[in-house]
Amino acid sequence: MDRIAIFMDGSNLYKGLVSTLGPDYRLDFVRFIESLVAGRKLLRAYYYNAPLPSEDPASKAHQSFLNYLKRVPYVAVRLGRLERRGDTFVEKGVDIQIAVDMLRLAYARAYDVAVLVSGDGDFAEVVRVVQDMGMQVENTTFQALSSYRLAQQADRFYPLDDFSWEDLRAKTSE
Repeated sequence: MDRIAIFMDGSNLYKGLVSTLGPDYRLDFVRFIESLVAGRKLLRAYYYNAPLPSEDPASKAHQSFLNYLKRVPYVAVRLGRLERRGDTFVEKGVDIQIAVDMLRLAYARAYDVAVLVSGDGDFAEVVRVVQDMGMQVENTTFQALSSYRLAQQADRFYPLDDFSWEDLRAKTSE
């Protein structure tokens, strides 16, 4: 049975959920992870994001969500940082954490299949290297956020648009 490691770009996933399902949609992460695992053996799901600045009105809810994820079995939360650029903030350190973890775990032969939840085309090269090491890489994201280069490099691409989102809706708020 294939061992699966999931690498979730939290900002990319959140942007897709909001643009596709609306800002009030709440995802049941346990069922979402189960749908990505698809009956295989889960090593761990890694969730990458950057905490919102304290002055952001959504900061408290975001921190509560990250705390919830930290309590989910076999989920590891990896945090980057936000840097101010003019009137906005830019996420820093997250993509490199994803790439390093994918490569470090591939080198250790910790998984057979990596599931990358992101549409960021910058990951195409790390996907190629992981494949060259003998592992398979699946890529999934919402079609509107998908990088053609990344989807083509992956062994398998499947759009999140095709998931049964009503079945994956959280029954209570996190």
